[in-house]
Amino acid sequence: MGYSSQPGVTAFRTQTARGVTATDLETEGVAVRLTEGSMGGNRELLIPDPEMGGNRDIPDALLGPVSFGGDYGFYMRFESVGTFLKGALGEVATTGDGAATPYTHTFTPSDSSQLPFLSIYEEISSGLERMMYTDCVVNTFHLEAEAASYLTGTVGVIGAQQVQGVADVDVSGIYDDTEFTVGTNIKVLYNSIDVKAKSFSLDINNNFEDDDFRLGSFFLEDMTPKRREVTASMTLRHESSAMMRQALLGTSTATTAGGLTTKLPLVIEIKSYQNVPGVTPVVQHSLTFTLPKVIFEPFAFEPSGDDILESDVSMQAVRPDNATPVLTAVLVNGKETIA
Repeated sequence: MGYSSQPGVTAFRTQTARGVTATDLETEGVAVRLTEGSMGGNRELLIPDPEMGGNRDIPDALLGPVSFGGDYGFYMRFESVGTFLKGALGEVATTGDGAATPYTHTFTPSDSSQLPFLSIYEEISSGLERMMYTDCVVNTFHLEAEAASYLTGTVGVIGAQQVQGVADVDVSGIYDDTEFTVGTNIKVLYNSIDVKAKSFSLDINNNFEDDDFRLGSFFLEDMTPKRREVTASMTLRHESSAMMRQALLGTSTATTAGGLTTKLPLVIEIKSYQNVPGVTPVVQHSLTFTLPKVIFEPFAFEPSGDDILESDVSMQAVRPDNATPVLTAVLVNGKETIA
């Protein structure tokens, strides 16, 4: 009899330090309902080069060093996304009391050479295998939605250590059961104007180095984030040529190519139909991304038959100055702390 993927379990918990597996994952972590993905081993069978003086066959092969990684796909919920944002950005400040005011978590990108480490518990199917991963980092974070669809996400994780055959972890009390969100509850504002986008996406890439192996060890010695990249995109119907001119020529009023770029703020507002429990007056779950300066990547109109003119507009976020973060995310939910 085969094993179905659906009974699988995945739970996350931020570690107190590198090398310290989170022992409170069962009570203080967050279990996430996933659409796809798991961690997997990245390892090569090392085969020697041909030698003279023997036959034509491979005489032996040995296993080399190993790292772990995978992409988790999910419908975005308003508790577990906080753990992913904390891992991707590094800094979080929380206000509110959960009664008169909801808990508000503000995430900003860290300039540290290290981001938070996570412990991840995975049970594949119904007891096929149970694994605990230690020293995991969020390498990539992605959200996207179309006007008539759900808000979905993907988080790419790299891990240094794995133990298989671990004891069962009861995650029944830490599942994130907050509601989904759909495109009707999402707005994209460019320069404070609702541009009525047909879709959007947001990406954070920490570009972790994931091949730092050392003599005498099977496992990654270090995982250092390199240049952070924050990008966004949206699909727009054109009501004028201003955005195309700005992207291609530098400004919305230009008539010929220039070298400077226009840098304006982008805000993505995401809300739930569900209110935060226990808060009076009622407040909806929400997540707001603010990018103070984004630059349109060049694009051109693509007429075709009787199609209505639309374009996928990609944007590069740039940092305004040393004191201002390239991105700020504000999450409003019922969780006092981020797992």
